[in-house]
Amino acid sequence: MPNVHSTHLVDRAGVSRAAYLVSTQLGWLFREQETSDIGVDAHLEVVDNGSLTPGNVGLGTGRLLAVQLKSGASQFTSPGEGGWWYYCDTRHVVYWHKHSLPVVIMLFDPVTEQIFWQHVNGETLELAGQNYKIFVPEAQQLNESCAEALSEPARRHIEASNSPMNPDRPEEARRKSIRLADYELAGSIDLLSASTGEGIAGARSRDFRAAFANRLRSLRRLAGSPSAEFLSARTGYEEDKIAAYLAGSALPGRGRMVAIVTTLIEYARSRGVEVPDHFQDLQAWGRMQRVARKPGMQKIVKNKASAGSIKNS
Repeated sequence: MPNVHSTHLVDRAGVSRAAYLVSTQLGWLFREQETSDIGVDAHLEVVDNGSLTPGNVGLGTGRLLAVQLKSGASQFTSPGEGGWWYYCDTRHVVYWHKHSLPVVIMLFDPVTEQIFWQHVNGETLELAGQNYKIFVPEAQQLNESCAEALSEPARRHIEASNSPMNPDRPEEARRKSIRLADYELAGSIDLLSASTGEGIAGARSRDFRAAFANRLRSLRRLAGSPSAEFLSARTGYEEDKIAAYLAGSALPGRGRMVAIVTTLIEYARSRGVEVPDHFQDLQAWGRMQRVARKPGMQKIVKNKASAGSIKNS
């Protein structure tokens, strides 16, 4: 006969309880992500005026939240004033940061059958040694009173990025990121090659790699110059590789680039440093990484710079 461990039952109870409360207390839709569990267990869709009242018809909004659900008494062993600390590793934080939906952490107490929640973002995440922690307030229970606060980032996310009435929609944001990335690379190359007088017109692949490294070092200085050893501990990548990326002798892949940039941004925030928007634009970072890797894209940037169209296009 197969064994059924209590942890499995607690996990399933947490999912079932969350689905029940989301449906009955909020009148929203709960969609469990059953195929894999790499940091998100369910999606919630906000429903306006949804309820179990016979004959009631709510309005689906298309506004979604991604949920990481943690169940069991072990999730409540780090109390703080008015709640509990949830500890999470850097790789989960990077995954959540890259996620296309706003992420919420939920803790299920099997004794009281209550669920407590907190949004995952730059304001709620705090450094904790080599990883991170999030404070989950006891006051933030999953019930009908939390609908407005819980849905707020989902509504803001959609309205800010996907509304056809918003001029700064995804396609325009992508174009802005491309212009920004090309401008930053061209400017860095001009500065780095000032002594030779060649400028970007004579730039070679290694110059683009050096320009990318220069931008990475600039973000690192802004953050407070954390060591390669620290970045290695945070991201899980080799210390010598990170040193090479910062020196420009090697170029990180996209996944590594996102992890390093995200770690530097979070480190800066933990020190109270305001990070400018252009350093937080992961699309721009992705564009710079691709240009530094592909000679064909480098040619496009050089042609745009020669035509004077990078900044104003």
